[in-house]
Amino acid sequence: MRRLGTCVAAASLAFVAGASAHAAGTPSFSSVPEARVPEMLHPKDAPDAIPAGERVEGVRVDGTMFKGAPTFTAVNAEGGRCLSVGAIPQGVPPSGSAGTSIRVGGVLPLRVERLVERKPGEAELEIIDAWLDGRTSSVRPATTTRVPLTVLARGPASYAVYGFRKGSELQVVIPSGNERIGYVDPRAQIGFTQCGHLRMGLDTTAKNGAMIVAAVHIRTTRTSSARSQARVFHPFVMAQGLAPDEVMRALQISASTSRTKREREPLLSVSVGWADDEEGVVGSNRAVNVDQGIEGPIPEPIDEE
Repeated sequence: MRRLGTCVAAASLAFVAGASAHAAGTPSFSSVPEARVPEMLHPKDAPDAIPAGERVEGVRVDGTMFKGAPTFTAVNAEGGRCLSVGAIPQGVPPSGSAGTSIRVGGVLPLRVERLVERKPGEAELEIIDAWLDGRTSSVRPATTTRVPLTVLARGPASYAVYGFRKGSELQVVIPSGNERIGYVDPRAQIGFTQCGHLRMGLDTTAKNGAMIVAAVHIRTTRTSSARSQARVFHPFVMAQGLAPDEVMRALQISASTSRTKREREPLLSVSVGWADDEEGVVGSNRAVNVDQGIEGPIPEPIDEE
């Protein structure tokens, strides 16, 4: 965990030091369209039960995963979706996570959120609110909300950061590129998400401003000027299956809001830039000891049966 925190903290220091980033063209707060995201369904409105067989696309409910704890069931999102079950605790990104486990009981609210990028710079959030019955492993859809997104900043390799206004909050949407996102939230808490995007709010009424810093690897084409690649491995990037001219490179994203007494509206700053040199991370069939940096062959899987 210490090493993970160091990686994300280094990203924030790079921005302070003036790392190469793309901040030009960030829209004003008032020009960002406002959108309504409904509250999650309330448990008091839940049906008594949902018959077995009802489903929502991209949600897998597995009541057999916890063999030693039959009172729990696993809920996982697929296809880049993020999910939240029951309620979203304070401090947790409203976009949710790739999976969770719940205690089997009554019917609970479920939110499934997906970032849909039709092409670079054109995207929307698809939010499905549903009911989950862990007793029957069933999910019943209730409502679907589509939130159009505005580009807050563009970066290299056609990468874009999106957002919308929600009252006095700026909702920032950061695509994951199907990789893990590490971030530091406005409360200086370090977190990670493995679903298709990270959505987090910046409170524009905060006295000292608010800031999010994130880091994510994306697949991109190796530049012609890059030196020959050594076998480089990042413990949180699955670099297998890359084409000969592809690499995984780390992006840094910073989004902040601030306001002085002289400003009529909050000031936005959103930056995207490379966090590493142009060599990036290439595929390897070698495993690395994260603590010691020692390479070794990937062990054969163990048949536990």
